[in-house]
Amino acid sequence: MNVVVTGGGTLAPIDDVRQLANVSTGRFSAEITESCLRRGSHVWHVHAPYALLPFRRLAGFDLDRAEPDLEINRILTLRRDYLACRDRLHMRPLREGTVADYSTTLQHVFRDAPIDIAFLAMAVSDYEPQSESGKIRSDQGSLTLLLRPTPKVIRKVRDWSPEVYLVGFKLLSGASSHELVSRTRESGIENRANLTVGNDLRQMREGRHTLQLVRPGHPDETLGPGGDLADRLVERVISWAKDAVSQSDSSSVSI
Repeated sequence: MNVVVTGGGTLAPIDDVRQLANVSTGRFSAEITESCLRRGSHVWHVHAPYALLPFRRLAGFDLDRAEPDLEINRILTLRRDYLACRDRLHMRPLREGTVADYSTTLQHVFRDAPIDIAFLAMAVSDYEPQSESGKIRSDQGSLTLLLRPTPKVIRKVRDWSPEVYLVGFKLLSGASSHELVSRTRESGIENRANLTVGNDLRQMREGRHTLQLVRPGHPDETLGPGGDLADRLVERVISWAKDAVSQSDSSSVSI
């Protein structure tokens, strides 16, 4: 399968020196990409400038480890796993990291390759200021920024690729399960997504990362915490995407 994964957080420049960012690290997106690669997929990984990257996020050498030979063996195993799938991993970095940059880069990916599944997990800025040229003086007292809403990139994807199995993500913080599922469902409808994944930042920070899987016309599902959370998500998505293709083929035959 051909898969797109997006990760990290976009940037909203204030001037040439300062910018607004968000808390996304891109770690979960990197895990999704690694899981897809282990299953034999070709993956286009679109990432923000400071995002953690597949495989490379694990490549730091632990200088404090008591048994350095074990650390060397870990790095060598990681390198072997990376080399085994390197030709199927297509990195697409955002050069500027803005929402406009993200939109252009993602559209090019859909234009250049037939994509089966898209995990759009990038944390995209909802608002951005009018960027000033140069550097705003720091001795002028308080500074007021007028923020304008940004275009919703995910809402363009269905037009770029009508048949893609589209996975969107909704992040809240400190929400009840009912509110999270409800807001996730609303987001999925607005974005014309096949699946929308709801998660809560506070749970993530407390080590209780839980996913709410919301699909139109299907019962909601919950994936509980665990180190294999991304892998469990990928397993379900690939299965559902294959089912969607089979149902589409059956409908075509019936017609």
